Amino acid sequence: MERDYDVVVVGAGPAGSTAALYARRAGLRVLLLDKRRFPRDKICGDAVARKSLGYLRELGLLERVRAQTHEPIGAAVLGAPNGTTLAIDLHDKRAKRAPAGSAEAKPHIICRREIFDGVLFEAAKEETDVIEGCAVTDVLFENGGVRGVKCRSAGKEISPTSVSAGIVIAADGFNSIVARKLGIYRHDSARWHVATRAYYRGLDCAQNSVEVHFIEETLPGFLWMFPTGDGITNVGLGMIHDDVKKGGKNLREVHEAVVGSPRFRDRFARAERIGGIHGWNIPSPDFSRTIHGNGFMLIGDAAGLVDPFSGEGIGNAMCSASVAARVAANAIAGGTDRDRILSQYPQLLWKALDAGELRLHYRLRSLARRRSLVNFLVGRAAKHRDVLEWMTGMTAEEGAVDRKHELTSPWTYLKLLLGMKQSR
Repeated sequence: MERDYDVVVVGAGPAGSTAALYARRAGLRVLLLDKRRFPRDKICGDAVARKSLGYLRELGLLERVRAQTHEPIGAAVLGAPNGTTLAIDLHDKRAKRAPAGSAEAKPHIICRREIFDGVLFEAAKEETDVIEGCAVTDVLFENGGVRGVKCRSAGKEISPTSVSAGIVIAADGFNSIVARKLGIYRHDSARWHVATRAYYRGLDCAQNSVEVHFIEETLPGFLWMFPTGDGITNVGLGMIHDDVKKGGKNLREVHEAVVGSPRFRDRFARAERIGGIHGWNIPSPDFSRTIHGNGFMLIGDAAGLVDPFSGEGIGNAMCSASVAARVAANAIAGGTDRDRILSQYPQLLWKALDAGELRLHYRLRSLARRRSLVNFLVGRAAKHRDVLEWMTGMTAEEGAVDRKHELTSPWTYLKLLLGMKQSR
């Protein structure tokens, strides 16, 4: 049967738009669908880390993003539950060698998702077929495999239309309709986070620097303050979903209580909140979960790929999009060998994302539940340069994984307790 498209991508966020671009550049016929119309807001922390910038550079879109309103970030403030704070330089060796003012000299940016997603979507629109305001309602099957989707114009009571495709790539978020229709949707509240986000104008917050505060109310989650440019700051907090359910907490009420607490209220006294406090779900990896099958792959939040410790998801979403597009191109070219090629997707994805490091980040998240330990580490680093350099080294690309493994070792804490110099 002649297909309408080689690939249909459901969802046009960073994962979906990135997948559409990579698939089209691999020579595939691509259709990108989204139930919303762009530009549209997406509730998020708005942080775009180095990994994401690498994919933007590869796609030729980095300067498009940098030309938009954003805040280049080169430093961070880390706060402990007892109020101790620590300033951290986020530049790794490569960034420090870069010329002042160059893109490499600021290894991270904060960019509001309405802007960031819009750049990616417009780029995809230039190269692929795109339909906005089109909600997917079901998947199409043929000979036991997924062979397309049914959809309808959002908000209109019309009969669903069918789009056939060799492969469906689901990038439709944590509440993925594709995953639900395939019976593989999974919500694990012990793994997932929930978070709030609100924008404030005039907040007492340094530009070019992000703040992350571990606080009693959210451990092992944290409060963040991320400047997005134009004097506006993204403020939010995240918690493990299971903790919220068991504690019977209302996350918006926790948000308001925290910004009004003695620790932060002076900083928010002259700030104006723009709009409301919004919440969303953050799905972290479940390595046993089904993320592919005959004729389909899940990417981004639909596959549950958000880092379990930092909460960063855009880079992992774009990584999964790149892998899925490469697998799709190989599968389409493979003809009758298509299903075997598609079955390689999970292995290639977890290798690209470094499953070992993600598992390690679950361990770090568990350690961050211990208030005394977080206080100890931050306080120690604030007083001792050797400890600060060791902790700062964990934010760098070079040797980062080894440093994080050190953090989970009891021997590390003994050395910190004794004030011994960390091995380099």
